Amino acid sequence: MLYCFNTPETAYHRIANRCVQLIEQNLKLPITIVCDSSTLSQWQPRPNCDFVTIDEVDRTNTKLSKPWYNTERHLAYDHSPYDHTVVMDVDYFCFTDKLLRLMDTDYDFLIHKNAHDVTDRNTLKYNRESMLDLVWATVLIFRKTDRVKKIFDTVRLIKNNYQHFCKLYRISYSNFRNDYAFAIALNQLSGFVDFDSIPESIATVPADADILTVNNEGMTISSMDKQFTLQHQDLHVLNKEIADV
Repeated sequence: MLYCFNTPETAYHRIANRCVQLIEQNLKLPITIVCDSSTLSQWQPRPNCDFVTIDEVDRTNTKLSKPWYNTERHLAYDHSPYDHTVVMDVDYFCFTDKLLRLMDTDYDFLIHKNAHDVTDRNTLKYNRESMLDLVWATVLIFRKTDRVKKIFDTVRLIKNNYQHFCKLYRISYSNFRNDYAFAIALNQLSGFVDFDSIPESIATVPADADILTVNNEGMTISSMDKQFTLQHQDLHVLNKEIADV
């Protein structure tokens, strides 16, 4: 399941098209895309995709001073038509079938705790921004159980009272962020102890890296006057200009 809302500056549906192509190639799972009417009108017909349209979308959130409509993920439990669901960012490109193997477990909720910068510049460190470590809501894998419903209900509560929780956990990033909301919910519902997570770190292409080419196997990246190619590795791409690739 993908959440895809175009903004005045970014055609997220174009990024999602590449994401869908890779899901069809490597995961072969049914696909549901949650979007608004405006974004839906930009899609070409895709026989393998179902669409859920919601127009009451929170459009107040920003990231780096740009519109960022990414606050609906707390509703994924309700939006999902599946008993077992993978929710992923549209800019998460699955060049492998790793997510299928993660689904083939008995865990009812999995999320990444770690991400790393593929350019080796450590641009994803947030150690001083909160009293707790964030999680990465880039990918969520969940089953519809009572416990998981409590997780999503708690995230909804946190979203509706986000400034209070920012003060409580001393989160310096005041705009709503799913990563912190899920981190708080899991921290509280686990009794402030460790919880199950995806054991691997998310390979992440930072926003200031340029994506030169993308194919079915991987992508070529330019960063700090260096070029390199990554293949057969799932990648989270933060540079939204990939829409032009």
